[in-house]
Amino acid sequence: MNISLVCVPYQGDVARWGNAMGPRAFLDHGLVQQIQEQGFSVSEPAWIELPRSERTRDTVTNLGNIARRTATAVFTALSKGDFVLVLAGDCTHAVGPIGGLAQAKGAAGVVWFDAHGDMNTMETSTTGLWGGMPYAVALGWDLADWRLAAGLVHPVRPEAAALIGTSDLDQAEIEALHSHPIFWLGAQDMMQQNGEKRVQTGLRQRANEAPGWYLHIDLDVAGPEELPGGLTPAPYWPPRDNLLMSVKAAVQAVPVGVATIAVYNPSSDINGRGLRLGLDMAAAILAGLKG
Repeated sequence: MNISLVCVPYQGDVARWGNAMGPRAFLDHGLVQQIQEQGFSVSEPAWIELPRSERTRDTVTNLGNIARRTATAVFTALSKGDFVLVLAGDCTHAVGPIGGLAQAKGAAGVVWFDAHGDMNTMETSTTGLWGGMPYAVALGWDLADWRLAAGLVHPVRPEAAALIGTSDLDQAEIEALHSHPIFWLGAQDMMQQNGEKRVQTGLRQRANEAPGWYLHIDLDVAGPEELPGGLTPAPYWPPRDNLLMSVKAAVQAVPVGVATIAVYNPSSDINGRGLRLGLDMAAAILAGLKG
């Protein structure tokens, strides 16, 4: 199997700062070699850029333009039969890969590993943080212009959606999870023995709800000890090994065609733990593909 790498070097719509430097750091520290050592071939990374001609003073418009370009790159790679690994600055850039997958497969399911829900809307958000909204956008709950820019014409169905590893949810997100048939497994559930089996069992029951699945990993799901310097650190988190086993189990449970690793700021990672976490997450994804 060939792995297509798609790099989105932006934190929100800002380049060359903070988490925007994460994708380059993973490549500079041996990600391609690691993929090859696991028995896969790798294409030259595709780098997503927001040209000056497309930049506006509106962040959502800019995020939509980045999402459109990302969706095209993902669609192109999937059309060749590749598995797509996206390296993204932050979670705002999940909408593009989901759109590209939906265009290639007809519809997309989503497995979202995160300490947070990212399911807020403009109405429910108490912070206005764009990074707290992309899953809600993909589900069709708000900001349709952002979703449609990514070519995600039909929102992700709640029956084909999962949220795993959370420990910091707003009340509106909790109410939404109780109101929609989304598979939800919090951090406390994953701290228990055989948490990865609960992930695999829950996802297998939904595997047929979408022809193609997207796996999203916000590295902050592992907590501030494993990801130093995060802007919104988790209050508690599953053990590192539990997370890695759960990511592998998720890939084995549903037909994942695209995965994203997001939220790594190399300037805050003094001892390299965050870097190692990201590389190990990539290894877990690929181990899942190998079955």
